[in-house]
Amino acid sequence: MLSESQERQWHADGYLKLEGFFDADGLQRLSQFANEVAQWDISDDQWMMWFEKTNEGKKIVSKLENFIDFHSGFQEVLLGDQRITHTVEKLLNEKTRRLKELLIFKYPDSGGFRPHQDIYHIPHKLKDRMVHAVVAIAIDDSDADNGGLYFSPGNHKQGVYPMDAGGVILPEVAKQFEWEAVSWRAGDIFIFDDYAPHYSLPNKSNRSRRTLYLVYQRASTGGPTRDEYNAMKRAYNPPEGRVADLENLKPSNGIFYRD
Repeated sequence: MLSESQERQWHADGYLKLEGFFDADGLQRLSQFANEVAQWDISDDQWMMWFEKTNEGKKIVSKLENFIDFHSGFQEVLLGDQRITHTVEKLLNEKTRRLKELLIFKYPDSGGFRPHQDIYHIPHKLKDRMVHAVVAIAIDDSDADNGGLYFSPGNHKQGVYPMDAGGVILPEVAKQFEWEAVSWRAGDIFIFDDYAPHYSLPNKSNRSRRTLYLVYQRASTGGPTRDEYNAMKRAYNPPEGRVADLENLKPSNGIFYRD
């Protein structure tokens, strides 16, 4: 059950951390499942995978989408008791639909994501907002040293900020924000408004920062179904194919970078 102060923080800042949401057993299973799906082969019509090349010239998995329907363990731990969905619906004050999920592996020597908002409707060429809350599920500890997230509190209330063609908030705009480093422990969840500006730096540590994200729509809105969204994703931001050129890997999106 959420407290009144937690609900106030959600509305004021645009994000909320809930510590210890998963117990040790649930966390161990999530970590095991993340290791399993990282080894999956590329699929042409089910899950979607993106990779990156490390500074040592190795190919590592960077992001995975549309995988829960193909993994019963994730379904049981994340969706079985409906705790996450009920928490999101309490914050949004209405029923929701789960649009998508993604897993950012953020292994050592992985890239970062420039300042942006998770405004899914713009890159997919839809006129209306289609996402309202994103739940980050911490599989590993996260801090500034291993590519943790930075958020700008309260700036989720101003609509969509000016951005470049890739979805990066313009530097002259982003530099005006006050940014707050967000850390968490494995087993926590962190819920944020999809209009909340955020970014992360490359992971220069020797620790992974695996995070699984569940993305929710308000039930009262229109917008695409899961199948429609995944079809758009493949069209506008194609995943890696079965034959991958290490020197020309498909980018996970327009905000990703390596330095």
